[in-house]
Amino acid sequence: MTAIPDARITWAVEHLHQRLHEPIAIAALAARVNLSPSRFRQLFTLQTGVAPALYLQRLRLRRARLLIERTFLSVKEVMGLVGYSDPSHFSRDFRRVHGVSPSGLRERGVVTPWPRGPGSSVDTPIHRRIRQQAHRPFLARCS
Repeated sequence: MTAIPDARITWAVEHLHQRLHEPIAIAALAARVNLSPSRFRQLFTLQTGVAPALYLQRLRLRRARLLIERTFLSVKEVMGLVGYSDPSHFSRDFRRVHGVSPSGLRERGVVTPWPRGPGSSVDTPIHRRIRQQAHRPFLARCS
């Protein structure tokens, strides 16, 4: 028997996704959905499989990886877009989760494939950074 998703937790998850760049206090988020911090954590963990703070950190670092791989934004700009304000903290967390520093990832040119799952097509292309293609002549890129 599976548990019915709690609408308050579903709202909180969506809120985290939409406000990733802002400082988010888990206690304040719990208060917004009218739950105590301990009950919020319990329900959140039950519904998502991880604690709220860990979910937020993973979400931020996953988004940071995609931005580093697919944009020309500097690491400092990416850091700000995903809610980090301390470069050493960001770099340390990024390296721990992804096994490489943010600048090291960009230098290697590694691109994470788009996730396969409900709603994603098997034919969805894996997008590569434009910079990698820029050195090829225009006609070669069109073929």
